[in-house]
Amino acid sequence: MQYINTTFAYGNGPYCRCVEWAIEVNTIRERRGKSRLPIVVPLVYPGRQEKILKEEITSHYGSNFIALHPDEILFDRIQGNLLSQLMFNRKDYVDNLRIFSKKYRTIENGIRKHLETKTKLETIDFQIIDMDLRDCAFQLGLNNRIQTGLPNQFYTAGGAGPFDELLERAINNPEISINKKTIRSVFPIARRLMEEQKIVFSNDPGVFSYDDNRQLRDVEKLTPPFVHLPKPDTTNLPEKGIYLLMTGIDGIRESGIYDAVQELGMQIYAPEFSIKGLPEKIRNKIIVLSPSQMNNPNILAQYARAGWSCVWLSHLLKKGFITPPYQKNDDPEMFFNERGIIKLGLGVVIRDNPRSALEKSLELSHNIGQVNERLAQKYGTLDGIKYAAEVVVDYLEK
Repeated sequence: MQYINTTFAYGNGPYCRCVEWAIEVNTIRERRGKSRLPIVVPLVYPGRQEKILKEEITSHYGSNFIALHPDEILFDRIQGNLLSQLMFNRKDYVDNLRIFSKKYRTIENGIRKHLETKTKLETIDFQIIDMDLRDCAFQLGLNNRIQTGLPNQFYTAGGAGPFDELLERAINNPEISINKKTIRSVFPIARRLMEEQKIVFSNDPGVFSYDDNRQLRDVEKLTPPFVHLPKPDTTNLPEKGIYLLMTGIDGIRESGIYDAVQELGMQIYAPEFSIKGLPEKIRNKIIVLSPSQMNNPNILAQYARAGWSCVWLSHLLKKGFITPPYQKNDDPEMFFNERGIIKLGLGVVIRDNPRSALEKSLELSHNIGQVNERLAQKYGTLDGIKYAAEVVVDYLEK
């Protein structure tokens, strides 16, 4: 049986967006008279990943989607266990790169061998399915961290830009002080990850939006924001407030970059998984609210690390966006993201006074609709996931 393989970078957003992309591809296939294909998902974060994916799928595709397609999402524990060893889980970006460089070849060889086997996979409701992994039809990757060698690979940067270009810019930028020797050692691997991609989707806006002179590579195609918008939520929240969305990257989440949330002077709402790494005095003041409820009139702004999934949610929903400043030991993507966010007026980086940053972000949110109008006119949609899915199906059908 043919299937779609997915592969992705660290954190919660990448695997969610990648699976949603695959679901959209299946929906288009079905509309065109073709069968839906099983979607193989490396289980990188057992326990957390299944729960979050189930919530996201239910939010975007309805409570009956899983019942109608019980065998569509298949978790691969072996592939996930191998891939997890390349995922970042330390506060220091360079430490993560060193481990990534050291382990990469061994993990790639292990995953390639695994993808040549018959194995047992698990449905989202924990049923066991037999699958021959040699029957892959194509692969969808979001900011890949492995070169699987599978046929028909498609890559989306998820706002982060092609990995090799990100490292190259970090090497050449004197304002980024992390160890350039280590970055250079990973660069050949980053180039390898970009090989064999049929199409590289980069997002607008995205990590290099600050650079008006950037040239697209031959196989590169721009898409609007790679995120589904949550449906309007009418829950009667007790107070107007801020939505706190903490990163799914272990190490960064616990680094203290979210501590300023207590100085914002408003009620804080957050998903359950975002509360774990916060000090108790902050946790006790938070009201738990699902990400699917962020499109609520009483949520005025979002406080999050400057990843583009979070930025997109804020500007598409016309809410304020505030973010902690780039830390010198963090991913250089955050450095470049800050430039784009500031240039396009999409949010505010907290420098000194968190409350002043919040007020400024709320002012910016009043005019942010102009950005959305430009995107809608350029692409005909604001949904980059559906946009890229259509392009993939068109490509495979020639």
